[in-house]
Amino acid sequence: MTNQLILFPKLEDVFNNITERHSEIFMPIVSIPKSLIDKNWEGFFHIIQFNEDPYNRETVKYFTEYCTDTMISFTINNEKYDFDTDLGYFDVTEDWKEYQIETKEKFEDSKNEFLTTGKEFNISEIQIGGEPDWWQGDATPNDPSGNPMIFVTEIETYPFCKDSCDKKIYVFYSHEHNLIVHLYQTT
Repeated sequence: MTNQLILFPKLEDVFNNITERHSEIFMPIVSIPKSLIDKNWEGFFHIIQFNEDPYNRETVKYFTEYCTDTMISFTINNEKYDFDTDLGYFDVTEDWKEYQIETKEKFEDSKNEFLTTGKEFNISEIQIGGEPDWWQGDATPNDPSGNPMIFVTEIETYPFCKDSCDKKIYVFYSHEHNLIVHLYQTT
């Protein structure tokens, strides 16, 4: 069992049932060993950069309790993620396409720089466990049983994806429900 963080994990190491849309939408930043939260847990938490269109109200039909304006969720099956709603959640309007493309390009630039030059991102500064440093106020989700979810990490996206939108992604987990939630706040 490893206690090492993995930068820019491969999609096939993160997701079950990968489609072409997965590579357009999901950008895995880092995998964190679950054992860093609880020594008895195996596998990884995968932290995902994602780019939804906050102005496309057509996607509301895909919202669930854990997939809303600023939050997405995954069920963990066989140590990999399944997105908890239809990928139509990520449909974008014409006005947002340029931002989606920019985000993907900037993420790929960072990933390629890491893979080709070994550039180190300051992963030692990634907070694991403890209490979140909220940018806009406490938004800790409750699991389906009504219990507060376990805080895994928070990560500011700008070092890994220098696009137009600096956001902080907060990751929460329910061991009981095999549920992982990513929510974000902006400044």
